[in-house]
Amino acid sequence: MQVLELKPLKNKKLKIILVESEFPVDWSVQKPKQENGIIDDLYFISREYMDFIKGLIKQYQPDFAVEDKGLRESEAMADDEDEFVSIFKREGILYNMVGIPEYALNHISSPLLNKKELLKKFSDEIEKYKEMGRVHYNDLRFQQLTVWRQYLKDECKLEEEEMKFKVRESWMMMGVLELAKKIDKYNITGLFICDKRNFDGIVFLADELNIQHELVSVKKVVKGLTEANSIDDVLKSTVLEIMPIKVKKREREEKILHFFDTDDYCSPFDINMGYDAGFDIVIPYSKMTADQVTKLVQDAMFSRKVGAPTVYFIGGSNVEEADKIAKNVLDAIVSPFESSVIIDPRGAHTTASAIVAKTIEVARLHYIETIRNKNIAILGGTGPVGQISAIIASQIGASASISSRREDHVTNLANDLTIKAGKKSEPIKGIVTKTEEDYYNLVKDADIIWSVGKAGVQMISKKLLKQLPPNKIVVDINLVPPYGIEGMKPNFYNDELIPGIFGIGALDIGRLKYKIESKIFEMATMAKGKKIFDYNIAFEVAQEILFGEEIKIML
Repeated sequence: MQVLELKPLKNKKLKIILVESEFPVDWSVQKPKQENGIIDDLYFISREYMDFIKGLIKQYQPDFAVEDKGLRESEAMADDEDEFVSIFKREGILYNMVGIPEYALNHISSPLLNKKELLKKFSDEIEKYKEMGRVHYNDLRFQQLTVWRQYLKDECKLEEEEMKFKVRESWMMMGVLELAKKIDKYNITGLFICDKRNFDGIVFLADELNIQHELVSVKKVVKGLTEANSIDDVLKSTVLEIMPIKVKKREREEKILHFFDTDDYCSPFDINMGYDAGFDIVIPYSKMTADQVTKLVQDAMFSRKVGAPTVYFIGGSNVEEADKIAKNVLDAIVSPFESSVIIDPRGAHTTASAIVAKTIEVARLHYIETIRNKNIAILGGTGPVGQISAIIASQIGASASISSRREDHVTNLANDLTIKAGKKSEPIKGIVTKTEEDYYNLVKDADIIWSVGKAGVQMISKKLLKQLPPNKIVVDINLVPPYGIEGMKPNFYNDELIPGIFGIGALDIGRLKYKIESKIFEMATMAKGKKIFDYNIAFEVAQEILFGEEIKIML
């Protein structure tokens, strides 16, 4: 008894020629019943198709040939008198039919057949209602019957489709590999005759198993049919030609991510995220400055085909320099070589978007639909995450205050951030915080507190927290003890730190941040033209993930 196992061939190089079968290959979990020994959809392979196959044999000189078994019985597979099979045997070509073995089909189809039996019971019960004239759409039992019938119907359809394609294609490919193993050659070529609907699945498996492949479809051309008036005229006067059409699959171009980082070392987090998102190559550039980037972008751009999936990612802890790099990258990209640009220095854009979105989510648990007109205190707000959080908050109508020990710095930064946020945003305030009293004055009237300072630095003690009035939401993104808010735990989600003050921890923010960044990488590879993925897009993605909607911030 074989177990389904697909492994690349060792010490052999295999190429398969996928050939479209003359007719669609029927398959279902349960074989259709025959009435009076007559099959409705009975197909005979035409002489023209046989000649077509002979031409392919002459062209490709295959070492073996396989054909999708479909619903044919095992006895038919071994029929030596089959004229189609004889084509291969006369040429000394190994031939076999491939498909799911009966024992395997019985095993894997058992749960599906049970569901189908249950579906029949629900359908029969509904029919009884109809026969008795008791169909009332307000009848709870009738509603439940119809809902469950539809659910089972959909489930059965999905499971059968998966068997028809993914499962069968895997078993067929194993049959190909088993036949190739029997051939004592390094370079092996095989014909694989199957339904065209299976091409994509077989090609996917072939790529995974390092098997080369070509695709050949068929086109039937009939000559003389328009002049024919009877069956005899068609049979005598018309000519059926089968023409091969070589299907050229579009060459897969590698997805390349160029990662420009302002720091001494590129972030392993973002490098890993790039690979996890499906990029084939991630090229890190550390210690990047704005004056270096133009030449690099031009080299990356002009060395690839137009439309090749290339993305530029700007990271690093120097937000100001990252902004300059982003500007120069965008200026360097010219038509028709447009590519996407992701701006997320040290994860600031995605993390900030996660903070704001998660705050809204928890606020709604307390019947606060929006954070518009709410006071937000951002502790450690002069860092990358704090700056972007303040911009997003001000753009959605909240009153944001960033804190720092340096008065001139925080005041000037707040003014710069207000300008960045746009004319429709709320002004961002810069507040000096040097003492515990300064922190208390900042947070006492705040509806929301975001602690986004350096790792391992406590911003608010439990003593101060207990002095605050209730009805506050507190966020801490610090994963390194001591945490920014004393008493906060990384896994908190709407947990009460003290009565009336609810916390969101770093792990909950981090999970959403990861989802946002993954989605942005995915969107960037699919985007056409020059598209910027910054906090504007990141916040829309965060909203969509949490609430199933896109809420655009006001610019």
